[in-house]
Amino acid sequence: MNTDYLATPDEAERVSGDFDHDAPLLHLPNTTEAETSQSTAYDDAESQAGSETQTVFSAVATPPVTDAELQPVADYDEPLQQTVRGVHASHAISAVAAQDASLPSPRLSPTLAAAQLQLVPSDDEGADDEVTASTNAFDRDGPSQWLDETQRSGDADAEMVDDSLALSPTISPSQLDGAYQHALMKPDIMIDSFDAMTPQMKSWMIYQLLRRCPRKTLQAVADVVNPALKCDFFRRLPTELSLHILSYLDHRDLCRAAQVSKQWRNIVDSNETGWKELFDRDGFQLAPGELQKAIAQGWGWQDPVGALEGEVDLSQHSRLTSSESELFKSAVMSEKSDKADSSPTPKIRSSKRKRNAGHTNTERSKRRVSFQDFRERFHQTHRSEGPMSAANAAAVAVPDPQIGLPSLRRLHLYKSLYRRHYMIRQNWTSGKVRPSHVAFAAHPRHVITCLQFDEDKIITGSDDTLIHVYDTKTGKLRTKLEGHEGGVWALQYVGNTLVSGSTDRSVRVWDIQKGICTQTFYGHTSTVRCLQILMPTETGEVKNGEPVMMPEKPLIITGSRDSQLRVWRLPEPGSRRYIMNGPAANEENCPYFVRILSGHAHSVRSISAHGDILVSGSYDSTVRVWRISTGQQLHVLSGHNQKVYSVVLDHKRNRCISGSMDSFVKIWDLDTGACLYTLEGHSLLVGLLDLRDEKLVSAAADSTLRIWDPETGKCKHTLMAHTGAITCFQHDGRKVISGSEKTVKMWDVQTGECMQDLLTDLSGVWQVKFDERRCVAAVQRGNLTYVEILDFGAVRDGAPPEELGKRKLLNEAEVQQLLLAEGE
Repeated sequence: MNTDYLATPDEAERVSGDFDHDAPLLHLPNTTEAETSQSTAYDDAESQAGSETQTVFSAVATPPVTDAELQPVADYDEPLQQTVRGVHASHAISAVAAQDASLPSPRLSPTLAAAQLQLVPSDDEGADDEVTASTNAFDRDGPSQWLDETQRSGDADAEMVDDSLALSPTISPSQLDGAYQHALMKPDIMIDSFDAMTPQMKSWMIYQLLRRCPRKTLQAVADVVNPALKCDFFRRLPTELSLHILSYLDHRDLCRAAQVSKQWRNIVDSNETGWKELFDRDGFQLAPGELQKAIAQGWGWQDPVGALEGEVDLSQHSRLTSSESELFKSAVMSEKSDKADSSPTPKIRSSKRKRNAGHTNTERSKRRVSFQDFRERFHQTHRSEGPMSAANAAAVAVPDPQIGLPSLRRLHLYKSLYRRHYMIRQNWTSGKVRPSHVAFAAHPRHVITCLQFDEDKIITGSDDTLIHVYDTKTGKLRTKLEGHEGGVWALQYVGNTLVSGSTDRSVRVWDIQKGICTQTFYGHTSTVRCLQILMPTETGEVKNGEPVMMPEKPLIITGSRDSQLRVWRLPEPGSRRYIMNGPAANEENCPYFVRILSGHAHSVRSISAHGDILVSGSYDSTVRVWRISTGQQLHVLSGHNQKVYSVVLDHKRNRCISGSMDSFVKIWDLDTGACLYTLEGHSLLVGLLDLRDEKLVSAAADSTLRIWDPETGKCKHTLMAHTGAITCFQHDGRKVISGSEKTVKMWDVQTGECMQDLLTDLSGVWQVKFDERRCVAAVQRGNLTYVEILDFGAVRDGAPPEELGKRKLLNEAEVQQLLLAEGE
C-alpha cells in the first residue's frame, strides 16, 4: 500500500495482542462467493500493508470505534447504509481490517466502498452495469445520496478522478488502491469532493474528522467556529424587544453594550425613553431651563471625555441655513464681478446689483427670522412632551454639527444629560475635580436662621428682620424683602411664592420676582418657629377613576411658641392682595384661614406633613399626630422625658421618628401609636433628623452623627470628626454634609468615613444645603456672616481649571468697608 495515502488512523499495533483473529467476517448485503474470494485477497493485501499505515499514523492515538459508539450520529447512518447497500460489488472485510479502520462502522466507509467498487471485471457487460449502478455512491457524474442534486454537472476534477480509477482489471488491488489514494490526497480534489456532498454527508464527515483530531487541532477549529456561531440577537429582534431588554440594564452595562458593535451603539444611544427613565430612576433632576439649553446648544451630539471636559455650545455650527449659504456665495460672486468691471456701464449694473443685494439681504433676514420663529414654535410645542419630542427638537435646533466619526455620529440627547449629571455627582467624591468657590457677605453682622436655594436664586432669612434674594451664579443681591418687624425664623418657597414666619407673630406670603408682600396672616400669639408648604400628593386611593389627592389644595401649616398649629390656604399666584395690620378679632374673616390644631401644652418646635397626616413635636415632650382635613388629633405619642426638638414623617412605612433632648431617637407606629424602637447612642440633645433614600441620619450636640436603618432601628455608622455640636446637616442617601463650629465636612453614607473638609477656618456654621451640583453654606468668619457657594459642576460649564478650588470674594469692597468700620 502507498504510505502517502492519508488513510484512517491504524490502531492494529497497539491492540493486536487483544484482537481475536478468529472472529466471524462481517458481510455486506448482496455479497457473492466470487466477490468474497476477491475480498479475501484484497484484505490480505491490506493486512500486509498494515505496518506501513501504522508508521504514518503513529502519532495519532484514536481508539477503535465500534457501532455502539455511533448513537449520537444515528440520523446520518440510515441514508449512508442505503447507499452502501446499493453497491453491488461489495466484499466481506476481515476482522483485522475492521480493527484498522476507525470509522464508526466498516460498512459505512466511503473509501472502502470505492475500493470495492474497482474490483469488478470491466470486460463483463453485466458487471459493467453493476459497476455503473454501484458508482452512484462515489461517482460525481451521477450522485444519489452523497452528492448534492444541484452539483451534478461534471467538472474537470471529477473527470480526472474517474480517469484515474478506470484501471485495467490486470492491476493488482494494492496498485489500484495506491492510485486512488494518490488522486484523493490532492487538496483541491478533497475540497471539491467535500463541497459536492449533501449537508447531511458534510455533517457526518466533519464529525468523523473532528473526533480523530488532537486537542491542539480542536482548539484551532474552535477559535474559528465559536465566533461564527455567535448570534447578534439585537439585529434579529424587533427594535421594541431590544429596547425592553435594555431597560433592565444600568448605565455601566449600557455603556458596555454600546461598545459591542455599531449596531448596538446605535440602539443604545437612540433609546431616548430608556435614558430618560434611567435618569429619573437614579434620582437626577433637570434644572429649570436645562433641557432647553441642551437642545439649543447641541449637547446630544457631544461625547465629552473624562471629568475635566464638558458640553460646549454648538449652535454656531448651524447658524447658516442652505439659503443663507447660497446668498453668501452669490455675494462673493458679486464682489468679484465688481472688482473685474471698471466701465461706466458695469457701474450701472453694479448699482442694480447692489439694489438687488439689498433686496436679497431683506429676504435673507426674513428667512432667518422665519426659521428662528419656526424653531421657537417647535421648541414651545414640544417643551412639555416626552423625550422623543425633545430629541426631535434637538435635531432641528442643531441638525448635524459634523463632529466625530461619521459612522458613530448619532443624536443621543438624554444619554448626554445622564452623563452630565452622573459626572457632576462623581465630582463630589472622586477627588479628581475641585469645585469653584465663591463667597459674599450676607446679613454681615447677623445670624442667618434659614436658607433655601435652587439653580436660579438663594433666599436667606435672618434675625435682622430681612429676607435676601441672591443670584446663585453671580452672588449678586437681587431683592430685599422687607416687612417683618422681628427676626425671620422660618421660610419656604414653591415656584415664585415665598412664605415666611417671624418673631413678630405674623406669617407673610411674598411674590419673589416683584419683591412685594402679597398676603399677611395673623393669629399666632408668639413666634412662628416652624412652617411647611404642603402640596397635594396622591394618597394611593382612587375615586371615580381618578387618583385621590390630599390635601385638595396647597396649604400652609405653621407651628408657634404659643403651643398651637394653624392651617392656612396657600394663595394662588395673582390672588387678591390681603394685608392684615394685626391679629383679627375674628379669624373667620380671613379668607385663607382653615383651622387651629390645639393640644400641645408648650412650644411647637418641629412639624412634618404628608398627604392628610401631620406630625408635630413640642417642648411638652410629646409627639402628636393629626388628620389635617378634619383637625382630628389621632395619637399622642408619649415616651420622651424631655423636649422634642425634631420630627420626621416616614409615610412609606406609616411611621414617624422623633429626636429629643433626652438623647434618644424613637420610631413610632402611626396606626397604633406604639413606640417600635428606641435608638440609643447619642449622649446629648438630638436636634436634627433627616430621612431619605432608606437612610435615617440624626445629629446631636455630642458632636456626632449617626446613620440608622429606619426599618430595623439598627445603627449602621457613627460619624465622629467634629469638635462641637452639629448645628446643621443634610444628606441624599449617598453623602452627608454637616456643619459644626469650625468646619463643614462631607461623609460617605455607605462607609461612614469623612471624605473631605469642604470649608475650614470658620467661626460658626449657621446653615448648609446642597443639590446635585452646589453646596451653599451660611457661615461666620471672624465677626462677619458669609454665604459660601461650592459648585462641583462648574468644570462642565467650561470654568478654567486654574480657578477651581480658589475662594473668590464677590463683594470684596463692601467687606473691606465693614472691616474698616469694625476696626474704628
